Amino acid sequence: MGESNEKDATVASNGNDAITNPQCLLTPLSVWADTLQVQPEATDYSDGAASSSKDEGPVLNNQQQGAEVEQPTVSDDDSSSSVSSESTSNATDSAKPENDVSTVFGSVSYQTHVQDIGWQAPVSNGMTAGTTGRAKRVEALKINLLLQDGSPLGNDSISVQSLISWIGWESQPVGNGQTSGTVGQSRAIEAIKLSLSGGLSDSYDIWYRVHSTNVGWLGWASNGEPAGTQGYACQIEAVQIKVLPKNAQDAPARGDSFRDHAQEPPTVSYRSHVSNVGWMSTVANGNTSGVVGSKNAIEALSPRVTWYGHGGSISSRAHVSGIGWQNWSSGNIGTTGQSRSIEAVQFRLNGEISGVYDIWYRVYASELGGWLGWASNGTPAGSTAKGAAVQGIQILLVEKGGYAPGDTATHFIGAIDILSGSSLCLNGKSLGSLRGKSILLGSESGSSEPLTSLSISFENQEISGSIDYSGCFEFGGWSDVVSDGAALNSKNDGRALKAVRLTLTGDLSNTYDVWYRCFDSKKGWLGWTCNGADAGATISGSFLTAVEVRIVSKGSNAPGVTDSAFVSDTSTDSPHVVYQAHSANRGWSPSVLDGQNAGTTGKSLSLQALNVSLSGVDDDSLIEARAHVANIGWQEWRSAGYVGTVGQGLAIQALELRLNGSLANQYDIYYRVHSAGYGWLGWAKNGDSAGTTGLNIQIEAVQIKLVAKGGDPGASSAPAFITAPALMLQAHVATLGWMNSVGNGGVAGTTGRSLAIEALKLSVSSSVSGGMEYSAHVQDVGWQGWTSNGNVAGTVGRAKRIEALKIRLTGDLSNYFDIWYRAYCQDFGWLDWTSNGQPAGTSRIGCRVESVQVKIVPKGAGAPGATGRPFTDQPLLPADMMTMLNRANKYSSNTNWLIMVDRQACRLGVFRGQRGSWSYAQYWTCSTGAPSTPTPTGEYTVTGKGYSFGHGYTCYYYTQFYGDYLFHSIPYYQGTFNPMDSRMGMHISQGCVRLPIDRAKWIWDNVPLTTKVVIY
Repeated sequence: MGESNEKDATVASNGNDAITNPQCLLTPLSVWADTLQVQPEATDYSDGAASSSKDEGPVLNNQQQGAEVEQPTVSDDDSSSSVSSESTSNATDSAKPENDVSTVFGSVSYQTHVQDIGWQAPVSNGMTAGTTGRAKRVEALKINLLLQDGSPLGNDSISVQSLISWIGWESQPVGNGQTSGTVGQSRAIEAIKLSLSGGLSDSYDIWYRVHSTNVGWLGWASNGEPAGTQGYACQIEAVQIKVLPKNAQDAPARGDSFRDHAQEPPTVSYRSHVSNVGWMSTVANGNTSGVVGSKNAIEALSPRVTWYGHGGSISSRAHVSGIGWQNWSSGNIGTTGQSRSIEAVQFRLNGEISGVYDIWYRVYASELGGWLGWASNGTPAGSTAKGAAVQGIQILLVEKGGYAPGDTATHFIGAIDILSGSSLCLNGKSLGSLRGKSILLGSESGSSEPLTSLSISFENQEISGSIDYSGCFEFGGWSDVVSDGAALNSKNDGRALKAVRLTLTGDLSNTYDVWYRCFDSKKGWLGWTCNGADAGATISGSFLTAVEVRIVSKGSNAPGVTDSAFVSDTSTDSPHVVYQAHSANRGWSPSVLDGQNAGTTGKSLSLQALNVSLSGVDDDSLIEARAHVANIGWQEWRSAGYVGTVGQGLAIQALELRLNGSLANQYDIYYRVHSAGYGWLGWAKNGDSAGTTGLNIQIEAVQIKLVAKGGDPGASSAPAFITAPALMLQAHVATLGWMNSVGNGGVAGTTGRSLAIEALKLSVSSSVSGGMEYSAHVQDVGWQGWTSNGNVAGTVGRAKRIEALKIRLTGDLSNYFDIWYRAYCQDFGWLDWTSNGQPAGTSRIGCRVESVQVKIVPKGAGAPGATGRPFTDQPLLPADMMTMLNRANKYSSNTNWLIMVDRQACRLGVFRGQRGSWSYAQYWTCSTGAPSTPTPTGEYTVTGKGYSFGHGYTCYYYTQFYGDYLFHSIPYYQGTFNPMDSRMGMHISQGCVRLPIDRAKWIWDNVPLTTKVVIY
């Protein structure tokens, strides 16, 4: 080590819109279409029948052979001019009157707008418009009815209506020569309806048929009947239209011209996930899914029902090895990737389909002898407790009242009609699920949480019927009845369960009795009761922690003692207030009574919701409450349910409570809150506010009590309610005079105009007693005495600048609030914040205050900004020192020291403080590396120290910051203190930073290890 060796992330759709997904067509439609017979063309009865029939012959032959007659195309113009000039040159909406149209009708002309082709030339009298065999959709259709002289009939002579993909049937039909369908939207026509009107319909029939994708030619329709398909997404590719005399003997034979998917029966489809195989292909309507005859178990199932145009769904669940019965699901059941087999299943229909169809199913289990019997509508199929895996399954739908698909015996092997139940505690914890003829929901231990919800149902159910249940809740009374596994209380509303009723319905009630008893937090186990009777206790401050339920054969004896199954609190001599807190991170806590703490203290957990009610009253008296909630403000008054919010993380900041009813004539309701940072505030009563607003301070706990009129709730010197104080700050500015006042956090004065504040006035108003005092340091005067209440601090009319100020709160106001302020000073700009009577600004250096900012904040809330230098009596630093200081304030250090080196300027600064508020301890000239051996730039750390080093010279008091790079003294002749080179402010070293020996020693003595070093 020495001076000589120092280092100083889409696929586009097909433009032809050809339907390539076979699922959108459905097999039944294709099968149905294959049965259609292509009808021979009938003779055209127009005047040109002979020539027309000659033209038709080849067209029919080509269609029957699957060929297409190419047609010329015309402009995409939607106007009637797109029809050939021979047939439509005079086609307008103001056509000739239809005088006896039965004798003057000539022919029908029609044309189609086809995908990728546009408008084709018109054809007439049964010829094909469109294409076949090219998978091109018809997008629009025009029909022209012509008189014998070739002129068009009136607009209302025909009605044309199209079913358009993704739109449906046109809302209004169009008339003669007008466009039906769309152009330029890539939408197919899927069906049409055509009808004649007026006198024309008395003498003629209009016949038409369509060629649909993947179906071919459908049968003929006439006079407004639909032709095509609906619900299959099958586009029309071609049409044929004829107008024939009424009831012509050789009119086309009617066929299946229209297929509506909504008329198809529903389909149940399913696929299975099989061990060693994986997911198998989907099957439907009674076909087998799985691998029958093998040992490969079904591990998961994915069932689905589809009924186009109708509502309904399927729910299912499975009994899985090692798991048991799963919950009902509208999706897949079972498991994958866990090697667990399905042993039994249940399926049921929901919605519209359940009123029309039954769902039947059976399973194949080799260990049980193969196929078991058929089960239906939620009854189990398979086995439990046998370890028998299901290898195959069949599912089908049968219309209501229809026969079973086969033998229904032995569809399930295992215990039947067993109870399944679960429970939920007030703190949101689930207590798990239980199954059997007898189940215990909850816990009877002394430390148990209150129950808030139950769910009860039957499993392996053979006998039809339901189990109904309801609960009596604190803060709500008796709930509505729910059934078959529904949650008794699905809301996180803090209501503790106090009593229950259970009832069986249907055939279950004829076969079984349901017995139940409750464990009350004050009374312990109560007696047994059954079949809808009340069980529990409605005692103030108590709650249920457990409910036991048993199913026994009808008429059997009670499981135990039946005395005192239900205990009610009939006492009205002493009314009580019952209340309950929902706290952050804890949820709902058990309710408390009459002045006890609800919530927490000392844990910084906000009160977020509150339930409150009366007990022990026999009239309609009640408590109304409302809360002031963060980000919401005051809520509406409520007499039922909680105030505040749950699940939003918003703190209650203030409360108001009031009595309503006859009890309000006898009692006052008192309440007080524990607010963060303040502790317990004073008592409020009868609708007054308790807590804070405008301060963002959370309530953490609350006490509520009823006090007889004129009584005393207890001593408290604290205010009950605290609001943000109203601050007024006004500045008198040189040449401007008194400026407009500003409020809390506002800026009084000017910036950038070099105008001194000469006087200030401040005042405060608050719900808390106390005030504000302030003092100014004035040019040529010094510190003035304290003044208050809007009086002037400083001078007016004497042209004397204020150079600094002090502000403080007095009385109770100072116990609940801090006052922070800062000054904008000449040459310095904004200095940092200070508070509660400390000076802000400058003194002894003649710098004026130009602006002042003042903020009142809750006690202990912290400064609004940096606090490093709110006041100074030192003149402004030179430019180079300010540049280094500004750079230094961007860095942090592991210690409260920082070293900065400007290697070009050969300046070294040592700072004390922290990031953003460093101040100079030293600022020196140094020597840095020569151009050939520069001092490195970057961020480093003090890593070591030593007394001396050198060969042929000696350098003293070195401080290491990067490898062999050091801060050290100038070089001396070896072993002496005779300078060898004492030059400073030059680039002459081998990369180290040289200092006079006393300054090197100062760093060596004062700057600790791990201090950051920044060289730039």
